Amino acid sequence: MKKNVKWGLAIIILAILFPVTFSGCSDSDSHSDSDPTYTVWTDKITYSDFTYGFETTLDDGYYAYTDLTDYEWAQIAPALTDEGKNYWNESQIRNWFIGNGFGNPQANQATAWLMTVKHGFLASRTGSYVYLILK
Repeated sequence: MKKNVKWGLAIIILAILFPVTFSGCSDSDSHSDSDPTYTVWTDKITYSDFTYGFETTLDDGYYAYTDLTDYEWAQIAPALTDEGKNYWNESQIRNWFIGNGFGNPQANQATAWLMTVKHGFLASRTGSYVYLILK
């Protein structure tokens, strides 16, 4: 299941409190236009760390996502490192969703959403872990 939320400050706090390996997205010029790549940061944190950093809950098997404004991105970007930074195409991003508990329909939907936003953040809970992806 999904829910769309605005986390703003919580994302900034998490990026500062937890040196996360985010999969953030930006276009890369080293690949063809027919198969564009995106810079993405990913991370896996405990549910306890998630509830502490975001000051919210997320039910097991659910995910939440938000588009980030340019202002929010400008606040987050300086805290990002190269750790866990990837240049992935759409298929690789979809495979990340599938590998982290999404079924095919949900992975397709989440990938399509991530491809349409300039900057976005998604958190998905599976058991005692929360998987994060940032573009």
